[in-house]
Amino acid sequence: MESEVNGFAVDQNKKRQRKKKKNSRFLRNAKGFAKQGIYGRGTHIDDDQYNYFINILDAMKNGFEDVEEKVNMANNVFAQTNEQEIHLASNQIVCKVLESLIGFVDAENLERFFNVFADNFRPICSDRFASHVLQKMVEIAFLRALGKASLKNVGEADDNTNAADQPSAPKRLKTEVTAFSEESYNAESDFSADHRKQCSKFVDRVSKFLLNNLEDFVWDPCANHIMRTSILSLAGVHVAKVAFEKGGADMAKNRKLYNVPDEWLDVLKEFPQRLEMWPQFSDFPYQELSSALLGVICIALRATDKQLLKHFGKKILMEAFLKVEQSDEEKDKKIEILDDDEESSEKVEEVASKNAEGAEEEKPTVKLPKVFEYQSSVILLETLITIAGPKLLTQLYAMLFTGRLSLLAKEQLTNFAVQKLLQHIKEKEDFENVFNELVNDIEDLLKIGHTGVVETLVGACLRIGSKQAQSIVSLQTALHTPATDKQKVKSFFHCLIKLKPYEVTNADNSAFVHLHGSLIVQHILRFNKPIFLVNCILDTPAEQLVTIFNTPNGSHIVDAFLQSKYIGEKSREKFIRYMEGFYVDLATSKFGSRVVDSCFVAAQETQKARIVKELADKTNMLKSTPFGRLLYNKFRVETYRLSATQWKASLHANKEQRVDKLFKDIVN
Repeated sequence: MESEVNGFAVDQNKKRQRKKKKNSRFLRNAKGFAKQGIYGRGTHIDDDQYNYFINILDAMKNGFEDVEEKVNMANNVFAQTNEQEIHLASNQIVCKVLESLIGFVDAENLERFFNVFADNFRPICSDRFASHVLQKMVEIAFLRALGKASLKNVGEADDNTNAADQPSAPKRLKTEVTAFSEESYNAESDFSADHRKQCSKFVDRVSKFLLNNLEDFVWDPCANHIMRTSILSLAGVHVAKVAFEKGGADMAKNRKLYNVPDEWLDVLKEFPQRLEMWPQFSDFPYQELSSALLGVICIALRATDKQLLKHFGKKILMEAFLKVEQSDEEKDKKIEILDDDEESSEKVEEVASKNAEGAEEEKPTVKLPKVFEYQSSVILLETLITIAGPKLLTQLYAMLFTGRLSLLAKEQLTNFAVQKLLQHIKEKEDFENVFNELVNDIEDLLKIGHTGVVETLVGACLRIGSKQAQSIVSLQTALHTPATDKQKVKSFFHCLIKLKPYEVTNADNSAFVHLHGSLIVQHILRFNKPIFLVNCILDTPAEQLVTIFNTPNGSHIVDAFLQSKYIGEKSREKFIRYMEGFYVDLATSKFGSRVVDSCFVAAQETQKARIVKELADKTNMLKSTPFGRLLYNKFRVETYRLSATQWKASLHANKEQRVDKLFKDIVN
């Protein structure tokens, strides 16, 4: 068990180091090519310039002590580009340096780039390296033009977002960590009013240029990305761009909103209004670049004009999504004008062939709309589901998913769209129809590995407060642990965390806990009547529970158990007592220590004392790991060893301090 936990920690470290290795490999390759006289792709630069920018990349890799140091480097680097701005920006190595540092240059250097780039928009927009610099310039100009004062409140930004849809403790994205100092520097620094005005003009100028040249740039892979950033900027939506990193799929969620001038909103609205007039609009979702552009426009409209979003989304639905892809036979079918004799004989043959084929045909195949045939259109559909209002969401469900959910949930390409629908569906009646379509397919979905659909289905039962008992029964049936079999039903919890049927789980002694299995357990523990699963957990041998709780996925089950408002105090106390004798084993591991901490917080005073006594009896073992030492200090185990009475007194004192702090504002 310990080796598995250590193995997981190693995997996590590898993931964290992946980006560093990628950057190191980039530098190694760049230095290797330089020895062959190849100084980066794009425009040619001389040896001295190349070495200078390689050294800058090396210095950037080592990091900066503070923002001021990075600002000084940025200004020095940009000073070296004077009168060579476009030539250098069109080189692969220089482009990466400029894109990484442009957020920290002073007003003079940034405005110099504004002026030079503004005179050469067309070639720059199509250049595979300089376009990255221009895209980043739009983002920085947006932040400086608006400043922190224009940042919307969280409640104002997500007025239609259901708090239940969001995870309780979302992890910070890598892009947020990388771009944090850059965003705060540009939004919070005290730039002059004239510089902010120049930045605002630049955003407006780039956006209008792209708007007036839509036909040239919609399908241009470089200009399309600049257009997306410009559209988001016009809407006041900030999504950080990190040099040579792809944007995340959760753009609609992970964003900050700013108040923008009315002139920007007027320009923004022209993008969807012009595009929807194009004769090829219905084909946009089926091409990667145009589909991504439509998705960004929808996100921008979600933040600025919900009425226009409803109109634009409905147009995409009616004119593009509902198209049915013709088969090759239908496309090749020819219309011929026949004589009367030929026509009659043709009909006889046709009837005969239909009768022969009729016996072979058992049932007609479900014809899917064209939207489900292409990855780009499915991604656009997922975006639209995420940001749609109640009426548009109901239309998307009724016209695209009704009667097809069973098939869509089993397809590799479309099962994520079903998950998005389940995560955002709001009408109880619609959800119950979705549940009835999918409930009989749970076992098949588990077999083919589409466990995410099952997890979101159970999560929707929790969120909407419907079909909770039926979901538990259907899971029992799918995992072959029916309530009628008293022996098998005891293994329901064990089967659920592995998402494998009883026959397979019975022979599986590994510590593996499926991520979606853990999430399903957490959802059920928060149901209105979770007593059945509570009893299953309390009937599981304590040694087996320790193995489960020592895993990253399993440890969070305890949080749901102890925090659920539908699990009684007696059940919580029974669980905390049940784990006695194993707290030291849990406390010495990374994820088990979380479990001990959660149990201690939820425990009554007498139970807290028993937990600390158990830890105090095996101090050496507890202090043998960093996780155990953390709990040793947090629970004041040393104080307990010296005097249990003094430890209890300090516990009371801390409790009184917390109460005083809680009511301080009210009393004042």
